Amino acid sequence: MKAAVPAEVLQSSLLLENLVLPEALDSCPGPINLTVGLQEFLLIEGLSALEADVLLRTAATLRRPVAGRIYHWGRDLFALPRRSLYPWRKRLAFVSPWQSLLPRLTLLENVTLPLTLATGRSAPELGRQHQALLEQLSLAEYQSSYPGELPARVQHLALWAREMIQQPLLILGVLAGQEEVYGAPVLAPHLLPLLEDYHRQGRGAIVLAGPFLDWAYPVADRRLSCRENGWEERPLPGRRQHPLINYLKVL
Repeated sequence: MKAAVPAEVLQSSLLLENLVLPEALDSCPGPINLTVGLQEFLLIEGLSALEADVLLRTAATLRRPVAGRIYHWGRDLFALPRRSLYPWRKRLAFVSPWQSLLPRLTLLENVTLPLTLATGRSAPELGRQHQALLEQLSLAEYQSSYPGELPARVQHLALWAREMIQQPLLILGVLAGQEEVYGAPVLAPHLLPLLEDYHRQGRGAIVLAGPFLDWAYPVADRRLSCRENGWEERPLPGRRQHPLINYLKVL
């Protein structure tokens, strides 16, 4: 008989349990324990963008931890056979400034590539279906341009569009400033309405990590800072804390 799965695991989109990362974080040595609700909007501060990338890339199961467990919606993805991973991983959106677009594809082809591969539908057809997303991120006028022709802001927003077009249930996003990534654009004016809509509609959970997240305070649920002895929960300026809704889509 299988052991009962704790409610905390089932009622979370992400649970990190005694996690030892492949690269130690100076700001938060670990082991790391973290629970993210099913529809929670969580901000993780006190990390450099590089540290945030290590944490969230590992949380997205794109890197294997040294020790500890990672659960998504009650599943330990690393315990699944390889052929079973895709249906679960496609529910995750991981975005980082160290990702890139494919240089020989247009912006539209880059953004729609995951759905083109999954459904066989063409980029123009998918672009018409998701025109509202392209317009919300101010990408519509660049659809036929190649990455080398695009401003840095547009390239970074296209990375977000490429993930959001798949309608993920969990968004893991790394935000960086110009001090860490040369030419890193200011994305907040474009991302805030997108993430606010996603959160308000209860479409899933959001975790943003990085050094400059004050722009997201008005819409986030919780704010954590990384300290040597673990997480410190901090109030969101001007916000009343409100209870989270544990809502799980049928899996």
